[in-house]
Order: sequence, then structure tokens, then C-alpha cells
Amino acid sequence: MIPVNFASRNYRLIARIQIVLLAVIAILCVTMAGMIWTAVSLRKNISVMDLKLKELEAADENMQSAFKEREQLVKDLSLMSGLLESRRFSWTRMLTRIEAVVPIGMALKRVEFNPGDQTLTLEGTTQSPEALRNLVVGLEKSSSFKDPFLKHQSIEKGNNAFDVVAVYRENASPVVAQGK
Repeated sequence: MIPVNFASRNYRLIARIQIVLLAVIAILCVTMAGMIWTAVSLRKNISVMDLKLKELEAADENMQSAFKEREQLVKDLSLMSGLLESRRFSWTRMLTRIEAVVPIGMALKRVEFNPGDQTLTLEGTTQSPEALRNLVVGLEKSSSFKDPFLKHQSIEKGNNAFDVVAVYRENASPVVAQGK
């Protein structure tokens, strides 16, 4: 008879299983160490990127403030050039030339000048339509004014209210035809 010992185990199989398990554990430990190292390096990269982002935001704020300062300087310079341009414009000369063409019996309520397109608007009243006609004719004959036209006319309480628009030529000689 063959003796069979049921109390004994196959230690070689158990040893092989233990070696395989130890190899799997070692592989898992190496993988886990690699993942931890990757996570740490990613955290460092994130902190470096956050610092760079903060630096870029600060630089952007500095640039924005520099752009605002530049914009303010441009506004100030344009206002200054506008002031210099307005100092070159002679209101006295323009009003004198208007006075030369305004006939007797007419009152001007408003004189408006737009330097951008050189348009002049005269608003006023007159007692007779002939005086209004004489104003438009005087503007046409004057070399200081170009293309006058009657924009609005109404009769109120015996007076003619009007708006006349013309182009003012500042550099023109003040020749006015005095024909009646």
C-alpha cells in the first residue's frame, strides 16, 4: 500500500504563489510610487503656473493702467489742439463779417458756428420779408459766406422768425457787394 499523508501540503506550489504575489506587490508599489511622483510633479507645475498666471495678471493690470494713461494723454492732447485751433479762429472777424451783411430791421437771436464743417447758423427775427431776402442776398454776394439757404421761416405776431444756414470761409477777403 501506498502511504498518503493528508496532513502534508505541497510547499512548492505555495512558494510559487507567494513569489508571484510578491512580484505583483512589487509592481504595484513601483506603479504607486510612479503615480505619487507624477502627482507631486504636477502639483509643482500647477503652483509654478499659478505664479506665472499671477505675474501675467499683474503685468496685464499694469498694461491696462498704461493704456488708460495713454488714452487720457491722447484726450488731453486733442483738447489742447482744439484749444489751439480755437485760438486761431477769430470770432471778432466772423461777427464783423456777419454784421456787414445784416440789413436794418433785423435782430439776431443766435449765431452758431460749427468748426468741423464750417457751417454757420443764424437765427433771428425781422419785421419784413424784404429784410430777410436782403440778408440772404448779402450772404450770397459776400465772399466770406458760401451757399446760404433759408432753413426755416415762420410768421409770429407780425415778425418773421427765421433760420439761415451758410458755410463760413474764414480766409476769404471781406468783400461785400453793397447793392440796394
